[in-house]
Amino acid sequence: MENLRFVGCPSERWVALLFIVGTYVLFDHVAIAIAAPLAKTFHLPVSTYGELKMAPYVLLMVVRLGMDLLVVGAICRILRRRLSGFPLVGPRMGKLMALGLVTGLVVMVCVILAILITKNARVAVSMQPALSALFHGGAWLIFDFVGATGEELFGRMALLLVAERFVGWRGAIIVSGLMFSIVHLGNPGASEIWLTRLFFQGVLLAYAVYRTKSIWWSVGYHTGWNWASAPLFGAAGSGYLDEGHLMDFTPTGSGLMTGGAVGPEGSVFAFVAVLCAFVLLKTATSGSKWIARQGTLS
Repeated sequence: MENLRFVGCPSERWVALLFIVGTYVLFDHVAIAIAAPLAKTFHLPVSTYGELKMAPYVLLMVVRLGMDLLVVGAICRILRRRLSGFPLVGPRMGKLMALGLVTGLVVMVCVILAILITKNARVAVSMQPALSALFHGGAWLIFDFVGATGEELFGRMALLLVAERFVGWRGAIIVSGLMFSIVHLGNPGASEIWLTRLFFQGVLLAYAVYRTKSIWWSVGYHTGWNWASAPLFGAAGSGYLDEGHLMDFTPTGSGLMTGGAVGPEGSVFAFVAVLCAFVLLKTATSGSKWIARQGTLS
């Protein structure tokens, strides 16, 4: 693998850096300032009985996705780079996304099964009609994809394109991992273990971009990981419970094993899951068709 190389004035990277730092500082404030009045206008409560409501979540994720696209477009403009090129558009996008989705689902399901097998939690099917379960399960999968796409556009495209110009692709991977932890500092139940795991997950997602020359494995993985935890098993996902979850997950053991308030993502088993995902990524992309593309960025 080699650095993402760009043509242009050296000052462009500093403009891009200032822009992305300023964006990070203001992003959440602007997104909430746009989404909150809309949610209030349409009488969309953010949560009920401690569960995140779907409608306001969708509204916020759509707003964030639009803003993330604007950020990526601005970064590409500053760096004189085509938006329609690497790593947003390329061959095997659908295959990569499906591969990432399955990987994220499988490793998170394994985390929760490990918690259950070690008798640190119990799970039961939620009491809701089949059509309601089908609606909520399908809708959460779609909108988790929207949310994951937005996060990956910022953290694995815009950020890498800027950071790589200063510290190379290896350093950019570390920066992306650190940023992934930092942006989640305010989540309910955030713990040191969970934030450390987020760093390694961010490193994995950034590495996948360089490995596959695309953000779509990372988008798929991010989607599958999030959906398996909260909407499927009914566990907390990054500290939030989702309405209409298909199962009811009740932790009974220590926070070290269950992840505590932040959910299974904060469990020690989640570290093993990230390692397994890395192995699966390497294995699935080890063929000649992938090796031939190593270092080819356009």
